[in-house]
Amino acid sequence: MTLYDERRVALMKEVDADAFLVANLEGSDAATLRYLTGFTGEGALLVTREGGLLLTDSRYTEQAGREVPRLPVGPVTGEYPQAVAAALKERSLKRVAFASRRLSHYWVLRLRGRRAFRLVALEDPVMALRSIKGEAEIEKIRRAASVAEAALADLLETIRIGMTEREIALDLEWRMRERGAEGPAFELIVAAGKNSALPHYRPGERKIAEADLLLFDIGAQVDGYCSDLTRVVAVGRVPARAKELYDLVLRANRAGVEAVAPGASARDVDAAARAVIADAGHGDHFGHGLGHGVGLEIHEGPHVSPRSDETLQARMVTTIEPGVYLPGFGGVRIEDLVAVREGGRELLTRFPSEALVKVG
Repeated sequence: MTLYDERRVALMKEVDADAFLVANLEGSDAATLRYLTGFTGEGALLVTREGGLLLTDSRYTEQAGREVPRLPVGPVTGEYPQAVAAALKERSLKRVAFASRRLSHYWVLRLRGRRAFRLVALEDPVMALRSIKGEAEIEKIRRAASVAEAALADLLETIRIGMTEREIALDLEWRMRERGAEGPAFELIVAAGKNSALPHYRPGERKIAEADLLLFDIGAQVDGYCSDLTRVVAVGRVPARAKELYDLVLRANRAGVEAVAPGASARDVDAAARAVIADAGHGDHFGHGLGHGVGLEIHEGPHVSPRSDETLQARMVTTIEPGVYLPGFGGVRIEDLVAVREGGRELLTRFPSEALVKVG
């Protein structure tokens, strides 16, 4: 039995249905399809207790033969929902589960009302399986982190006043690809000066200047798996206010990392870091959750936030990323990737963060 067979068996143990449907068209659910099969193309997957059936069209049939040689593949010559409905009817599968967070309303409308089977909406059972990583998955995330960190270390040596956020981001992406990344894990964030106060800023034409805070939120994708890292540097010189802000966020980051352990409440881990920031009078300047899982997608389970009801388990991987954002001045966020281990935790990111360093 292959790893993918084991994952499909584990899924069907959790699903009260005859089959589970996955559809990936134009990237709609590439992560679930890849996790359950190893297939990186487009198609639909039916998982049953007897096995699985991959449905794909002529663009991907040869690719499917290479990537999933042991999985039965059915040809699709028309519309995918029709092909799925025909396969379900042929196999007399009556109850078909799907992830309501993943399958589009279009698919539901096309399949609903057919007398041959009934649709059963579940939130996202595969995500629950994906949140606990295998050791091979953790190693891929570790490698993706290493690639991003090496690229950033080299890039910082080249930073000069007058460079734009956009050209820095492009240079960084190139350096990651040179080191083996398939690409960035997400659209890289390079934010200078007051732009660093925007947590999801996208790099523009703003030129970096003396005394700017320069925030990097970056990640590489290696063998399908993502990494996520945020570091902040000062350009030219280190203003006293920036150093004070950085030291505060660093303390919060370390408090959050230290709280990570199997059996820990995700809400309590968030609270450990958030209390450090709130006690310093900046509670209103930290508006997002402390962390999120990372794997085949950049955002997956577990969710570490004040609203989370999850409990951390061994081999989960989460970010710890407290931040303080001051409009008109700038922001600091320090983000690390942490694997939950039986004895506590393992840092998967190793890029130095002990002090606010100067570049340029």
